[in-house]
Amino acid sequence: MNKGVTINNKAIPLYYQIETILRKKILSGEFSPGSLLPSEEALAKEFEVSRITVRQALSLLENDELIIRKRGKGTFVSEKPVSFELPKFTGSIEDLISMGIKTSTKIIDFTVTQVPKNITDSLELPKGSKVVRIERLRLAEKSPFSYILNYLPYSIGKKIKPDHLLVKPLLKILEDDLHIDLAEAMQKIEATIADSYIAPLLEVRVGDPLLKIERTVFDSSKRAVEFVTVLYRADRYFYTARLQRKKIENSFGWSIA
Repeated sequence: MNKGVTINNKAIPLYYQIETILRKKILSGEFSPGSLLPSEEALAKEFEVSRITVRQALSLLENDELIIRKRGKGTFVSEKPVSFELPKFTGSIEDLISMGIKTSTKIIDFTVTQVPKNITDSLELPKGSKVVRIERLRLAEKSPFSYILNYLPYSIGKKIKPDHLLVKPLLKILEDDLHIDLAEAMQKIEATIADSYIAPLLEVRVGDPLLKIERTVFDSSKRAVEFVTVLYRADRYFYTARLQRKKIENSFGWSIA
């Protein structure tokens, strides 16, 4: 049943890895509604774990009403498994607003602090410089969508009013209110997982996949004006890009259109 699936990731509990595999099989229909799941003993043998670990995994599925455990009969897939599908979005917050998606912001923290060592170079600031740190949660259709952590040079961040962030995207504040001519950005995209701090904020489980974007924004004079880390729920966001086939020296490659 778990052919080709590895469940020895030391960073994620085994019971959670098993629960994730079983959940996917239920929601995909591989385990159809009303069908009998393999026994605890069979699952323990299949995944090479103890029955206690299997019980922990099944308890999570039972709590979400995906399975029903019947004494003396076994464990069955619920007749009408709960759907966990939510709308998926792509693009910037400005794009979501223009699409009519209702978004809101919750400010978790807004403080003045020293620039962290790992982003000193990104913001092109001397060590020990003051920055404004803004920690927020973005909701779309009343459901957590992304976690946002911004760092701005103090000279810029001190001019931002926290309540303005509740009604306007930060980049629009920089452009419209502070009259900063934004020109370009350096961006990195990678996969990550939710830790014990982020998981409850985004209403996911520890170890759930997230899309991580780090971006440094520059103005027209090439001054770094913002460094931001955004963590997106993988079940609510996807990233697309149009590519063009171009000749590079003596071969061909893809470039973003």
